[in-house]
Amino acid sequence: MKSIPLRWLIVTPFVILALIAGITMYLVSTVTISNIASRVGIQYIKEVEGRIYDRVQGFMGPLSDIVEINLNAFSHRPELLDDLVPLTNRFYEQAIPYNQMTFISMATVDGRYLASAQDPIKRGQHSIAANFINEPLTMEGYHYDPMHFIGSKIVEDDSFIYDPRTRPFYQDAIKANTVAWSNIHPYYGYPTLGIGLSAPIYSQKGELLGVTATSIALVELDKYLKSLELVDGAYLFLAEENGSLIASSEQSELFKTADGVTSRVGLNNHPNTVLQLASYSLVAGTHKINVEGQEYLYYVKPITLKYDKKWLIGILIPSAYHKSVLAGYTQSTVIITLVLFICIGLIGSLLAWYIGSPIQILNQAANAKDIKSIQQLPDPLSKIREINSLSQGLSSMADNLFDIMQHLEKKVAERTSVLQGEKDHLLEDALTDELTTLYNRRGFNQVFKQTLKYAQQNHQKITFVLCDIDHFKRINDKFGHTVGDFALISVAANLKKHARLTSDIVARYGGEEFTLVFINTDLRKVLDRLNSIREEFKKNPVVKDQHITMSFGVVYAEDARSISAEELIEQADKKLYQAKNSGRDKIII
Repeated sequence: MKSIPLRWLIVTPFVILALIAGITMYLVSTVTISNIASRVGIQYIKEVEGRIYDRVQGFMGPLSDIVEINLNAFSHRPELLDDLVPLTNRFYEQAIPYNQMTFISMATVDGRYLASAQDPIKRGQHSIAANFINEPLTMEGYHYDPMHFIGSKIVEDDSFIYDPRTRPFYQDAIKANTVAWSNIHPYYGYPTLGIGLSAPIYSQKGELLGVTATSIALVELDKYLKSLELVDGAYLFLAEENGSLIASSEQSELFKTADGVTSRVGLNNHPNTVLQLASYSLVAGTHKINVEGQEYLYYVKPITLKYDKKWLIGILIPSAYHKSVLAGYTQSTVIITLVLFICIGLIGSLLAWYIGSPIQILNQAANAKDIKSIQQLPDPLSKIREINSLSQGLSSMADNLFDIMQHLEKKVAERTSVLQGEKDHLLEDALTDELTTLYNRRGFNQVFKQTLKYAQQNHQKITFVLCDIDHFKRINDKFGHTVGDFALISVAANLKKHARLTSDIVARYGGEEFTLVFINTDLRKVLDRLNSIREEFKKNPVVKDQHITMSFGVVYAEDARSISAEELIEQADKKLYQAKNSGRDKIII
């Protein structure tokens, strides 16, 4: 059978040029249109972000303005604080222009408190709160009287003991010694969040006079985000740097109360999957996230308020929006490119069949992992000279290899079996303490590193315990090293008995020192286990009447991400040292 050179089958130049032109046109048009579409989406996002940014700045601005005005006034005129009643008119007039303001207050160093107060939900109903009118430190509500400032008592409001000096807004300002923000918190009894700003007031001589504060309800920000008209499937949120939500466009709660405990809703635990995934990218800038096949363009912008307070604006719009804007412009390009590729595809299919069929046979034989498949290739395999020559060369190599492999297979199998057994034995010896069969120091380091990483990735609790046998040298000196070794074995057995072998770690850390690591276990349960270990020692002496006691240093972290391996070991060592120096046979947390 006559063979032909492969070069005769090279695709003609016009086909190559057509292919290159078609691909180039498609790629250039696709990339160009994609870039334009992305810019349209980003432009839309930035327009929405600018509106939210301006609204938040305007909304929060009065909070710091009023605090600064009152701080300046009271610092330069401390005599105003001698009688707080006239300040009622000042606070009332300051609050009237701002619908979102809930409290403007003054707390003196002797415990007097006066505030203009407004219901966080029912706006426009201002009242006065004071704790010095009838009884010292007794909080009562009053109507505002333009003439006498403090009018009649509000009968439906309860009276209660109130010392502002014990409140967080007062203590935070004193501790910071400057203007300080409070934590965002739900208003008691109201379905809204609030935040406050307080500042300590000092006389010109540096004497503390009190603390002035303002508080604002954030419900209007939440309503504003929900009121914005967005493209279908878009989401907005306003959050703190840790991901706790302040407001969102979703019709969902911003905080929850269960069993009397109130907790904030964050992006990471939000019922909406899109917002959950957004919690993983809180870095300023533009990102892309994918939710069940739906791609979103995600934009994060920080808002910096006065006094080092930073919030985050998050905007997510489905990529389908900005891509659909320019979809019509791509139709002609796609049609032209498609026709071109159909033509090229027909020619390419014929060439692929003619050249590819024998190559496919060679490929299957070479990848069959069986030399006989190559030995059984037909001769000649193809009309193409080079392919036929390649087939004959592979068949010749297969014949030679077949003879060699028959002799080597048995030897390789025997040697592999021996080496595997030796490897397993060496690995076990390297990681296990020979006396106690627990992990040794090397084995512990290896397992602990993996366990800590897993706990951090899954936000689990972790408890690290470092313990040491008390007066172990006396046991060796009195009974000999044989009894000492038996004591170490007994300790190891006791520790393993009170640990979960599938998840906890028990290891001999060195000498008479051991370590335990408990994952995703409450501290109370860990302490119960440690006390059970101590009780076991009391019930079972090592030899005769000789009982063992141990000292324990315990370090507990609610979230393993908050602490490193080095910090766990260092803190546990210090607490073990403390247990040793305070009488031994103790658990120090």
